[in-house]
Amino acid sequence: MIPTDFRSKMQTMYGESGEGWISNVEELMVILQERLCLTYGEPFSLSYNFVVPVRIDHERDAVLKIGYPNNDFSNEFHALQDFQGRGMVEVLDINKDEGWILLDRLSPGSSLHSIEDEEEVLHVFAHVAHRLWHKPVSHHPYPAVQSWSKGVGRLREQFNGGTGPLPEEIVSKAEMLYPELLSSAHNLFLLHGDLHHGNILFSKSSGWTAIDPKGLIGEREYDCIQFTLNEWSKWDVPIELLRYRIKTMASLLSLSYERLIRYGFCHSVLSACWSVEDGMDEWKTGVSVARLFEELMNELD
Repeated sequence: MIPTDFRSKMQTMYGESGEGWISNVEELMVILQERLCLTYGEPFSLSYNFVVPVRIDHERDAVLKIGYPNNDFSNEFHALQDFQGRGMVEVLDINKDEGWILLDRLSPGSSLHSIEDEEEVLHVFAHVAHRLWHKPVSHHPYPAVQSWSKGVGRLREQFNGGTGPLPEEIVSKAEMLYPELLSSAHNLFLLHGDLHHGNILFSKSSGWTAIDPKGLIGEREYDCIQFTLNEWSKWDVPIELLRYRIKTMASLLSLSYERLIRYGFCHSVLSACWSVEDGMDEWKTGVSVARLFEELMNELD
Protein backbone atom coordinates (compact mmCIF):
# COMPACT_ATOMS: atom_id res chain seq x y z
CA MET A 1 0.00 0.00 0.00
CA ILE A 2 2.82 2.47 0.85
CA PRO A 3 4.37 3.71 -2.44
CA THR A 4 8.05 2.87 -2.83
CA ASP A 5 9.05 6.46 -3.61
CA PHE A 6 7.28 7.74 -0.49
CA ARG A 7 8.91 5.06 1.64
CA SER A 8 12.34 6.02 0.27
CA LYS A 9 11.65 9.73 0.82
CA MET A 10 10.82 9.21 4.49
CA GLN A 11 13.83 6.97 5.02
CA THR A 12 16.10 9.57 3.41
CA MET A 13 14.65 12.40 5.48
CA TYR A 14 14.39 10.68 8.86
CA GLY A 15 16.62 7.60 8.68
CA GLU A 16 15.72 4.77 11.07
CA SER A 17 12.99 6.94 12.59
CA GLY A 18 11.36 7.32 9.18
CA GLU A 19 11.55 3.59 8.55
CA GLY A 20 9.95 2.91 11.93
CA TRP A 21 7.21 5.44 11.21
CA ILE A 22 6.40 3.69 7.92
CA SER A 23 5.95 0.41 9.81
CA ASN A 24 3.66 2.17 12.28
CA VAL A 25 1.60 3.59 9.40
CA GLU A 26 1.10 0.13 7.95
CA GLU A 27 -0.06 -1.20 11.32
CA LEU A 28 -2.30 1.81 11.92
CA MET A 29 -4.00 1.37 8.55
CA VAL A 30 -5.00 -2.17 9.49
CA ILE A 31 -6.41 -0.93 12.80
CA LEU A 32 -8.31 1.99 11.22
CA GLN A 33 -9.66 -0.18 8.45
CA GLU A 34 -11.52 -2.24 11.02
CA ARG A 35 -12.31 0.52 13.53
CA LEU A 36 -13.71 3.01 11.01
CA CYS A 37 -14.95 0.53 8.36
CA LEU A 38 -12.62 1.92 5.69
CA THR A 39 -12.04 0.72 2.16
CA TYR A 40 -8.73 2.02 0.80
CA GLY A 41 -8.06 3.37 -2.68
CA GLU A 42 -4.71 4.10 -4.30
CA PRO A 43 -2.53 6.52 -2.27
CA PHE A 44 -1.95 10.02 -3.58
CA SER A 45 1.57 10.83 -4.77
CA LEU A 46 2.77 13.26 -2.08
CA SER A 47 6.09 13.90 -0.40
CA TYR A 48 5.67 14.52 3.31
CA ASN A 49 2.41 12.93 4.48
CA PHE A 50 0.77 9.62 3.67
CA VAL A 51 -2.59 10.44 2.10
CA VAL A 52 -5.02 7.90 0.72
CA PRO A 53 -8.64 8.10 -0.52
CA VAL A 54 -11.04 5.94 1.47
CA ARG A 55 -14.69 4.99 1.54
CA ILE A 56 -16.34 4.91 4.97
CA ASP A 57 -18.71 2.03 5.57
CA HIS A 58 -19.24 1.78 1.79
CA GLU A 59 -21.22 5.03 1.93
CA ARG A 60 -19.08 8.18 2.13
CA ASP A 61 -15.91 9.19 0.29
CA ALA A 62 -13.16 10.65 2.43
CA VAL A 63 -9.41 11.12 2.63
CA LEU A 64 -7.16 9.67 5.34
CA LYS A 65 -4.04 11.67 6.14
CA ILE A 66 -1.30 10.27 8.36
CA GLY A 67 1.53 12.66 9.18
CA TYR A 68 5.04 12.19 10.48
CA PRO A 69 5.04 13.36 14.13
CA ASN A 70 6.69 16.77 13.88
CA ASN A 71 5.77 20.44 14.34
CA ASP A 72 4.50 20.80 10.77
CA PHE A 73 1.89 18.08 11.19
CA SER A 74 0.94 19.36 14.64
CA ASN A 75 0.36 22.85 13.20
CA GLU A 76 -1.77 21.44 10.37
CA PHE A 77 -3.71 19.28 12.83
CA HIS A 78 -4.71 22.32 14.88
CA ALA A 79 -5.23 24.64 11.89
CA LEU A 80 -7.72 22.25 10.29
CA GLN A 81 -9.80 22.40 13.45
CA ASP A 82 -9.43 26.17 13.91
CA PHE A 83 -10.51 26.84 10.32
CA GLN A 84 -13.59 24.58 10.47
CA GLY A 85 -16.57 26.18 8.76
CA ARG A 86 -14.39 28.95 7.32
CA GLY A 87 -13.58 27.86 3.78
CA MET A 88 -11.56 24.82 4.87
CA VAL A 89 -12.15 21.15 4.05
CA GLU A 90 -14.31 19.45 6.68
CA VAL A 91 -12.66 17.29 9.34
CA LEU A 92 -14.70 14.10 9.84
CA ASP A 93 -12.58 12.48 12.54
CA ILE A 94 -9.20 13.10 14.08
CA ASN A 95 -6.75 11.54 16.54
CA LYS A 96 -3.66 13.49 17.54
CA ASP A 97 -2.13 10.72 19.63
CA GLU A 98 -2.24 8.29 16.71
CA GLY A 99 -1.36 11.01 14.21
CA TRP A 100 -4.18 10.81 11.67
CA ILE A 101 -6.92 13.00 10.22
CA LEU A 102 -9.99 11.87 8.30
CA LEU A 103 -11.19 14.55 5.89
CA ASP A 104 -14.14 15.02 3.59
CA ARG A 105 -13.21 14.20 0.00
CA LEU A 106 -13.84 17.18 -2.24
CA SER A 107 -15.49 16.11 -5.50
CA PRO A 108 -14.64 16.61 -8.31
CA GLY A 109 -11.64 18.21 -6.57
CA SER A 110 -10.43 20.28 -9.50
CA SER A 111 -7.95 22.97 -8.45
CA LEU A 112 -7.59 26.62 -9.42
CA HIS A 113 -5.11 25.45 -12.05
CA SER A 114 -8.17 24.37 -14.05
CA ILE A 115 -9.34 27.97 -14.58
CA GLU A 116 -7.70 29.96 -17.37
CA ASP A 117 -9.23 33.37 -16.76
CA GLU A 118 -7.02 35.26 -14.30
CA GLU A 119 -9.77 37.59 -13.12
CA GLU A 120 -11.96 34.63 -12.18
CA VAL A 121 -9.03 32.94 -10.44
CA LEU A 122 -8.37 36.02 -8.32
CA HIS A 123 -12.02 36.36 -7.34
CA VAL A 124 -12.06 32.72 -6.21
CA PHE A 125 -8.83 33.22 -4.27
CA ALA A 126 -10.22 36.33 -2.57
CA HIS A 127 -13.48 34.57 -1.69
CA VAL A 128 -11.67 31.64 -0.07
CA ALA A 129 -9.10 33.82 1.71
CA HIS A 130 -11.77 36.13 3.12
CA ARG A 131 -13.64 33.15 4.58
CA LEU A 132 -10.48 31.63 6.04
CA TRP A 133 -8.76 34.51 7.78
CA HIS A 134 -9.75 35.11 11.38
CA LYS A 135 -8.17 36.12 14.65
CA PRO A 136 -6.34 33.28 16.44
CA VAL A 137 -8.68 31.53 18.86
CA SER A 138 -6.61 28.45 19.67
CA HIS A 139 -3.91 28.35 22.33
CA HIS A 140 -1.76 26.29 19.97
CA PRO A 141 1.67 27.95 19.45
CA TYR A 142 1.51 28.45 15.69
CA PRO A 143 4.69 29.79 14.07
CA ALA A 144 4.72 33.49 13.20
CA VAL A 145 6.08 35.11 10.06
CA GLN A 146 9.06 36.21 12.12
CA SER A 147 10.05 32.59 12.80
CA TRP A 148 9.69 31.73 9.11
CA SER A 149 11.94 34.65 8.17
CA LYS A 150 14.82 33.00 10.02
CA GLY A 151 15.19 30.74 6.99
CA VAL A 152 17.18 33.54 5.35
CA GLY A 153 19.64 33.45 8.24
CA ARG A 154 20.00 29.69 7.92
CA LEU A 155 21.17 30.22 4.33
CA ARG A 156 24.01 32.36 5.67
CA GLU A 157 24.91 29.64 8.15
CA GLN A 158 24.84 26.99 5.44
CA PHE A 159 27.31 28.94 3.29
CA ASN A 160 29.52 30.37 6.07
CA GLY A 161 28.16 33.88 5.72
CA GLY A 162 27.65 33.67 1.95
CA THR A 163 24.46 33.15 -0.01
CA GLY A 164 25.29 30.10 -2.12
CA PRO A 165 23.57 30.18 -5.51
CA LEU A 166 21.36 33.14 -4.55
CA PRO A 167 22.39 36.68 -5.52
CA GLU A 168 23.94 38.46 -2.54
CA GLU A 169 22.10 41.73 -3.15
CA ILE A 170 18.57 40.30 -2.99
CA VAL A 171 19.35 38.25 0.13
CA SER A 172 20.78 41.36 1.83
CA LYS A 173 17.75 43.40 0.84
CA ALA A 174 15.39 40.76 2.31
CA GLU A 175 17.44 40.72 5.52
CA MET A 176 16.91 44.50 5.84
CA LEU A 177 13.27 44.58 4.76
CA TYR A 178 11.88 41.69 6.83
CA PRO A 179 12.59 43.38 10.21
CA GLU A 180 11.07 46.65 8.98
CA LEU A 181 7.85 44.92 7.97
CA LEU A 182 7.62 42.78 11.09
CA SER A 183 8.28 45.67 13.47
CA SER A 184 5.40 47.62 11.91
CA ALA A 185 3.02 44.66 11.62
CA HIS A 186 -0.39 44.91 13.27
CA ASN A 187 -3.79 43.27 13.13
CA LEU A 188 -2.45 39.70 13.01
CA PHE A 189 -4.56 36.77 11.80
CA LEU A 190 -4.40 32.99 11.63
CA LEU A 191 -3.30 32.38 8.05
CA HIS A 192 -3.33 29.32 5.82
CA GLY A 193 0.40 29.64 5.12
CA ASP A 194 0.39 27.90 1.71
CA LEU A 195 -2.64 29.27 -0.09
CA HIS A 196 -1.87 28.67 -3.75
CA HIS A 197 -3.67 27.29 -6.83
CA GLY A 198 -3.13 23.63 -5.91
CA ASN A 199 -4.51 24.02 -2.40
CA ILE A 200 -7.86 25.49 -3.45
CA LEU A 201 -10.21 22.81 -4.78
CA PHE A 202 -13.78 22.82 -6.10
CA SER A 203 -16.45 20.70 -4.48
CA LYS A 204 -20.02 20.34 -5.74
CA SER A 205 -21.27 20.43 -2.16
CA SER A 206 -18.98 23.10 -0.69
CA GLY A 207 -17.84 25.25 -3.60
CA TRP A 208 -14.23 26.42 -3.63
CA THR A 209 -12.48 25.12 -0.52
CA ALA A 210 -8.95 25.21 0.90
CA ILE A 211 -6.90 22.17 1.90
CA ASP A 212 -3.50 21.50 3.53
CA PRO A 213 -3.10 24.52 5.85
CA LYS A 214 0.26 25.10 7.49
CA GLY A 215 -1.06 27.43 10.20
CA LEU A 216 0.79 30.74 10.46
CA ILE A 217 0.31 33.94 12.45
CA GLY A 218 0.83 37.15 10.48
CA GLU A 219 -0.72 39.97 8.49
CA ARG A 220 -3.22 38.99 5.84
CA GLU A 221 -1.00 40.37 3.08
CA TYR A 222 1.53 37.63 3.76
CA ASP A 223 -0.96 34.88 2.93
CA CYS A 224 -1.32 36.17 -0.64
CA ILE A 225 2.30 35.75 -1.63
CA GLN A 226 2.62 31.99 -2.13
CA PHE A 227 -0.14 32.28 -4.74
CA THR A 228 2.00 34.70 -6.76
CA LEU A 229 4.83 32.14 -7.05
CA ASN A 230 2.51 29.99 -9.18
CA GLU A 231 1.29 30.17 -12.76
CA TRP A 232 3.12 33.31 -13.83
CA SER A 233 5.87 32.26 -16.27
CA LYS A 234 3.41 31.44 -19.07
CA TRP A 235 2.62 35.15 -19.44
CA ASP A 236 4.56 37.06 -22.10
CA VAL A 237 5.20 39.93 -19.68
CA PRO A 238 5.18 38.41 -16.15
CA ILE A 239 5.60 41.79 -14.44
CA GLU A 240 2.22 42.86 -15.81
CA LEU A 241 0.61 39.74 -14.37
CA LEU A 242 2.20 40.31 -10.98
CA ARG A 243 1.17 43.98 -10.91
CA TYR A 244 -2.40 43.01 -11.86
CA ARG A 245 -2.54 40.30 -9.21
CA ILE A 246 -1.31 42.57 -6.43
CA LYS A 247 -3.61 45.44 -7.35
CA THR A 248 -6.60 43.10 -7.60
CA MET A 249 -5.86 41.40 -4.29
CA ALA A 250 -5.42 44.74 -2.57
CA SER A 251 -8.77 45.92 -3.95
CA LEU A 252 -10.82 42.75 -3.36
CA LEU A 253 -9.50 42.11 0.15
CA SER A 254 -8.86 45.70 1.34
CA LEU A 255 -5.13 45.07 1.77
CA SER A 256 -2.08 47.32 1.57
CA TYR A 257 -0.69 47.38 -1.96
CA GLU A 258 2.73 48.46 -0.63
CA ARG A 259 2.95 45.75 2.03
CA LEU A 260 1.83 43.10 -0.46
CA ILE A 261 4.76 44.04 -2.68
CA ARG A 262 7.33 44.21 0.11
CA TYR A 263 6.18 40.98 1.70
CA GLY A 264 6.18 39.48 -1.77
CA PHE A 265 9.83 40.30 -2.27
CA CYS A 266 10.82 38.93 1.15
CA HIS A 267 8.86 35.71 0.87
CA SER A 268 10.12 35.06 -2.66
CA VAL A 269 13.68 35.25 -1.34
CA LEU A 270 12.72 33.07 1.64
CA SER A 271 11.16 30.50 -0.71
CA ALA A 272 14.42 30.42 -2.67
CA CYS A 273 16.37 29.92 0.59
CA TRP A 274 14.11 27.00 1.55
CA SER A 275 14.68 25.36 -1.84
CA VAL A 276 18.45 25.64 -1.46
CA GLU A 277 18.17 24.24 2.08
CA ASP A 278 16.19 21.25 0.74
CA GLY A 279 18.68 20.66 -2.08
CA MET A 280 16.22 21.50 -4.85
CA ASP A 281 16.60 23.87 -7.81
CA GLU A 282 13.18 25.57 -7.42
CA TRP A 283 15.15 28.46 -5.89
CA LYS A 284 15.40 29.83 -9.42
CA THR A 285 11.66 30.54 -9.40
CA GLY A 286 11.95 32.36 -6.07
CA VAL A 287 14.77 34.52 -7.39
CA SER A 288 12.89 35.29 -10.62
CA VAL A 289 9.74 36.38 -8.77
CA ALA A 290 11.81 38.36 -6.25
CA ARG A 291 13.28 40.32 -9.16
CA LEU A 292 9.75 41.12 -10.36
CA PHE A 293 8.70 42.27 -6.90
CA GLU A 294 11.88 44.37 -6.79
CA GLU A 295 10.69 46.17 -9.94
CA LEU A 296 7.35 46.88 -8.30
CA MET A 297 9.09 48.15 -5.16
CA ASN A 298 11.10 50.57 -7.30
CA GLU A 299 7.80 51.92 -8.67
CA LEU A 300 6.75 52.79 -5.11
CA ASP A 301 9.68 55.17 -4.60
